[in-house]
Amino acid sequence: MAEECVGPVATPDGLMRSLHDLAGAVGTDGLAALAVCAWVLAPRLSRDGATTAVRLIQGPREIVTPTAPPPAGSFRAALRRAAELTVVTGPDPRREQPVEATILVSQDGRRLYAENMTSSADTPTALCWARSFVELLTRLTGEPDAPMHRHPLIGDAERERILHGLNAYQRPEVRHRTMTEPFEEQVRRSPGAIALLDEEGVTLTYRELNERANRLAHFLRAQGAGAGTRVGICMERGIEQIVAIYAAAKAGAAYVPLDAELPDARLAYIAEDAAPRLVLTDPACRARVPAGGWRIVDTGREPAPWAGHPATDPAVDSSAEDLVHILYTSGTTGRPKGVAYPRSAALANIAWNQRHYPFGPGDSAVFKTSPGFDVSIWEIFWPLYHGARLVVCRPGAHRDLRHLAALVGEHRVTTIFLSPTVMAPFLEHVSARRTGSLKWAWCGGEPMTRRIWRTFYDRLPESALINCYGPTEGNNVTDLVLAPVPEATVPLGRPAANFRITLLDENLGLVPVGMPGEVYLGGEVGLAHAYWRKPGLSAERFVADPYGPPGARMYRTGDLCRYRPDGVLEHLGRIDRQVKIRGLRIEPGEIESVLTAHPAVADCAVVAHGTPARLLAFVVGAEGPPDTGAVAEHAAAHLPAHMCPESLVVVPRIPYTVNGKVDQVSLVDTWRREGGGKREIVPPADELEAAVVDIYRRVLQAGEVSVDDTFAQLGGHSVLAFKVLDECAATLGSRPDPARVLGGTVSEVAASIRAGRRGLDRAGDRARRAS
Repeated sequence: MAEECVGPVATPDGLMRSLHDLAGAVGTDGLAALAVCAWVLAPRLSRDGATTAVRLIQGPREIVTPTAPPPAGSFRAALRRAAELTVVTGPDPRREQPVEATILVSQDGRRLYAENMTSSADTPTALCWARSFVELLTRLTGEPDAPMHRHPLIGDAERERILHGLNAYQRPEVRHRTMTEPFEEQVRRSPGAIALLDEEGVTLTYRELNERANRLAHFLRAQGAGAGTRVGICMERGIEQIVAIYAAAKAGAAYVPLDAELPDARLAYIAEDAAPRLVLTDPACRARVPAGGWRIVDTGREPAPWAGHPATDPAVDSSAEDLVHILYTSGTTGRPKGVAYPRSAALANIAWNQRHYPFGPGDSAVFKTSPGFDVSIWEIFWPLYHGARLVVCRPGAHRDLRHLAALVGEHRVTTIFLSPTVMAPFLEHVSARRTGSLKWAWCGGEPMTRRIWRTFYDRLPESALINCYGPTEGNNVTDLVLAPVPEATVPLGRPAANFRITLLDENLGLVPVGMPGEVYLGGEVGLAHAYWRKPGLSAERFVADPYGPPGARMYRTGDLCRYRPDGVLEHLGRIDRQVKIRGLRIEPGEIESVLTAHPAVADCAVVAHGTPARLLAFVVGAEGPPDTGAVAEHAAAHLPAHMCPESLVVVPRIPYTVNGKVDQVSLVDTWRREGGGKREIVPPADELEAAVVDIYRRVLQAGEVSVDDTFAQLGGHSVLAFKVLDECAATLGSRPDPARVLGGTVSEVAASIRAGRRGLDRAGDRARRAS
């Protein structure tokens, strides 16, 4: 395992003397008092609140804190329970027990060193442990009779740095009331410039696009569309779809994308929930529009009923706080939820992007994303605010990445957004010669891999790769131009200026820099209003912001991140993907990060399946099928045993649902087809193996046990390993090799017992001969 040592840890003058005085008053010593502090700190710094062990060392003396919950009450009272902390002076068999951190204490007791030894050890984690330990120790010693769990882990200066130093928040100024006003300003600047171009060679100038959208907008207003109403858009990708979206925005209505590729039931639910006044469609999608209380308008009709309407910009009486659209995303209830997103948030987000990654005349973008996804707002509006050209990818062609790469090269596209799932194969078809026009390539929507990072700059050394992050409820909230040389981990970026990003614990308390916390998004401008017609869910996810101005809100993302000391965020997974296996909480995202770090693995998805849950890892090879044995060894080298997947299944690709989520059902079906869940139960070969099988079954509360099973596969962890060792000693009269228990099969554990017995017999024979 990796180790990081941070020290000596600065301690305030007199702190250690005060600690020794407190400890002596209740009949214990300073090392035990330090261990009590570590015992209290461990669950607060744990990702999931679980209590983990901490080792304290001073010379030959050593204490390992329990994994049981720490004592409640005051520090003074807890010191009286210091006797529960076992002090050893020689080799400790519990050194096999994984610990969260090691605290080294100098012989004179005045200096501390913090050494992090977890599988995810790195400098931010070690620094977090060191600072938090000293901060808590200072507060416990200063107020020994106060409840221990109420003490914060950060001081006033650190609190100020987290809230204001790491978040350079600025409330954005929004000058426009509608999504099309910036476009209309650009029309006046460059009316004859090409705005839209499709693959059939059809073009629209800025003036032509504006006039066509204006006529349709006047028609929509005559049909009752306007502020507070919705217009459904069920059309295939093309110039007419762009005209329809701009027309709905010009009319002052919110548009609701109805993706014709969705199943009937889902389309019907979205339409019924959004209740649009009208639905704009075309001949290709007309049959997919569900029946309901809305007027269906076929934009392919000739002559168009809006042909005689004015071509002038409609005057709209609306506010920037009115909705630009309602986008439907997956819901935990099995029903999609609509994200009601205001124009002010979209305008502020685009303005932020433009300041840092500007479009201008001569630049090009490609429209390839379904309007049902939040990034589409960049493709539809952002380039056309600044005189760039928007190339419309023909329906379905965006899935052909060779074609998409050729489109980028042919039309000299300068900015593109791709998810990591698409970016990886896209890069196989690009080169500096053919696709070197790219200035900015945005990558987001899911964690980026180091392989994508490295491959991008190998293929496009003059372009810039931007890692970005943001939920539909906030759009893009962080971004970072990645350096050409990859780091050990892929950084997420810094907060955009119009957002406050606060990492909080389960009690909405600030977490120290380096400690995992849930991401909460705040800001007066930038967040969605709510979930459409779901007040209960809205109240659960959009909550009052205790760190913002009066009345401020923040959105609870469910994402787990941490701040690095330089203020850059790192993504650690999803809180709501957290699973429990035999009482231990596991983040599949962390396992995926470890597996994809192996050079033979290009992509990976980890699924917790069945009852009791078992971890299944599905891996895609970087260059052909990977050696699953080598990948398993890599996992075992970087993950605790209980986090190592039970099965590694090689798949050609990770399948995704229409909403961009990993298709877990499809993956589990693949696992079953390959014989998953049907492991062979190899019976014991002799009485000793049968006895070990019985011990495993009792200690691990397992069903059938094969002698080819390992401790980890049956759900074992370090604490249970000691129970296995004790049961073997009590039942069989000898203890197996602890390393065999943690990493070997049942038969190998039995073999180690057998070898130990032979060693004892030989030693006994030698002793008898000597006597």
